[in-house]
Amino acid sequence: MARLVVIGAGIVGLSLARAASLRGHEVRVLEQGPVPNPQAASHDRHRMIRYPYGSAAGYTRMVTEAFSAWERLWQDLGACHFENTGAIAISLEPGDYAEKTRETFRAIGLPHDVLDRQGVEALCPHLVLPARAWGVTAFPGGPLFAADILRDLTAWLQARNVPIEGGCTVVSVDEAQGVAHLADGTTRQGDMVVVAAGAWLPRLMPDRYGQVPVYRQALLYVEPPAAHAQSWRDAPAIAALGDHTGYTLPDRRGAGLKIGYSAHRRRALPDVDGFDADLEWESGAILGAFRPYFRDFEGYRPLRMQVGYYTLDPSRRFLFARHGQAVVITQCDGQMFKFGPLIGERVLDMVEGKLAFSDLAHWAAGH
Repeated sequence: MARLVVIGAGIVGLSLARAASLRGHEVRVLEQGPVPNPQAASHDRHRMIRYPYGSAAGYTRMVTEAFSAWERLWQDLGACHFENTGAIAISLEPGDYAEKTRETFRAIGLPHDVLDRQGVEALCPHLVLPARAWGVTAFPGGPLFAADILRDLTAWLQARNVPIEGGCTVVSVDEAQGVAHLADGTTRQGDMVVVAAGAWLPRLMPDRYGQVPVYRQALLYVEPPAAHAQSWRDAPAIAALGDHTGYTLPDRRGAGLKIGYSAHRRRALPDVDGFDADLEWESGAILGAFRPYFRDFEGYRPLRMQVGYYTLDPSRRFLFARHGQAVVITQCDGQMFKFGPLIGERVLDMVEGKLAFSDLAHWAAGH
C-alpha cells in the first residue's frame, strides 16, 4: 500500500484520490481553499468534452479512453453529469482547425459526419455562416457539469473517509523526502507527493516552475434571443469556429449558454490579478468576436463572467514531471478537465509500477 499526498482538489487531484482509494492506498488531499474551490480552474457550471482536436491525434485518441473513465466514475457516483449533444468544428477557410480535425478523424478512423454550410445552419439555425463554411461533427461530446461532478466526487471521497483538508496552504515541497510543508508549520508526508496545484504552481515551487506562463481566462454566459434559445439547447457544442478560437457550450440542465474566446486570455496571476471581471467591457470583447456568425446578434444579453487561471506554454501539451518523491502535473491549457478521471487512473498505474513514468509523461503529452 502506498501513501499519497495530493496537493490540489481540482478534478485531477480528486480523481487521483478516488483511484487511490479504490485500489486500497492511503491518500490525503490538501487544498488551499474550500472543497470544491470555486476559484479552481476545474470549477464552473459546465466544461466541454469533445473529439474535435485539430491535428492532435494523440489527444483525439485519448478522448475515447476518457469517456470510458467517466463511465466508471458515473457508476461510482450513481449519477451521470454529462449530456451527449455532440460537438462540431466549423471550417471558415482552408487549413483551419476543422479541416485539421477532419483529416485527423480520417487518419485514425474515428466516425464523423461532414456537413456543408446549409447542413451546419440547419443543425445550428442560430448561426449565419459564409458560403465557403462547412462543419465536421462527432459523437459523443458536449457538456460535463463540472460543479456537480466536483461536489459529488468530494462527497464520495468523504464517505470513504479519505482525508480532504480544505483551507490548507502548502508553502513548499520537499521533493527528496515526499513532504508537504504547510503554512501553519505542520507537514504531511507520503511515499509520493503529487502536485496538481494549477495556476498556483509557480508560487509553490518557484525554483523549478516560477517562470511557467499563467493565463487568466474569462468565459461569458449569455441569454440568447428568445427565438434562438431552444435551437442553442438542441445544437451540438461548438469546439471551434474556424481558427477564430471561439467555442460554445449549450444551455443544458440550466447551466446557461457559455461562450469562450481563447484570444481574450492574457498573462496574469490569480494572487495578483484576482477573480473580478468587468462585465461590460469583457463581454463586449468576447461576444463582439462572434458578431459575424450569430444570427440576430443584437439580441444577445451578457449575464455574467466566469474567471479562471491555468498554465500554458507554446507546446500546448500537458507536462508531467518527476522530481524525487514528487510528481508535478501542469501545463493544463484549460483542457485537462475532460481527462481528469483518466489521468487519476494512469497516475495510479505509475505509482503501482504498472506504467513507467517516462511512458506516463509521453502519453500525457499526447504522443
